Amino acid sequence: MLASPAANSASFQVTLPSDTEIRLTRLFNAPPALVFEVMSTPEHVRQWWGQLGEGYSVPVCEIDLRVGGSWRFVNRHPNGEAEFYGTYLEIDAPGRLVFTEIFAPFPDSPSTVTSVLTEEDGRTRLTATVRYPSQQVRDMVKATGMEHGAGISYDRLEDLLARVQAVTN
Repeated sequence: MLASPAANSASFQVTLPSDTEIRLTRLFNAPPALVFEVMSTPEHVRQWWGQLGEGYSVPVCEIDLRVGGSWRFVNRHPNGEAEFYGTYLEIDAPGRLVFTEIFAPFPDSPSTVTSVLTEEDGRTRLTATVRYPSQQVRDMVKATGMEHGAGISYDRLEDLLARVQAVTN
């Protein structure tokens, strides 16, 4: 992972807790309620999710945040677009969010993402565990460099949290 000026960037970790899972953890300098809001509100998600550099945007960001509701994000990047979508399975704001995630070119390989937000000394630790249908799918996803992109996106999330808190304080 490249060094980043974003606060807590070095706290980002990726582990493989089982043959079918990838776990991402990261600290953020904000309370869980604000982290949850910024991770689940379209106007905020557009500013951090998939924002890997020049030429990246999120022209489609649809969120129906209720159990059974759906979400859909389209990430525009220098080489084209990538679409992701899914359904919310469990919502216990601000501590837990569980949803399916499907990468549009592979609709038969859905994953389940369990995001847990815990307060740690005034900060929030995000633990996102992604369960794939098989080890083969997990390994294919890992081989894409997803952890690099996730790390950059989480840095953008940290930057956005700081801006939101500066406006509200």
